[in-house]
Amino acid sequence: MKMIMAILEDSDSNAVMKTLHDAGYPMTVIDSTGGLLRRGTSTLVAGVEDDQVDNAINLINQECSPCVNPIKKRATIMVFNIDHFEQIS
Repeated sequence: MKMIMAILEDSDSNAVMKTLHDAGYPMTVIDSTGGLLRRGTSTLVAGVEDDQVDNAINLINQECSPCVNPIKKRATIMVFNIDHFEQIS
């Protein structure tokens, strides 16, 4: 299992969340602030199976707005290995 953490511009977060949700990827969203200009961002955290990582990243990529500023990034995506996963009910 992998954990995908994606840091997105607030303007892209709703479209990305809807697309990931519609594709069956559960996620947690954390409001965040970052970057040099302290603009609003959203951090999405999703647990996915190893073979679903590329598809989830492609869905994020297709929903992010084109960037006109070469310094500004559309998204920052990190993928982490998960050694243990447990849900408590």
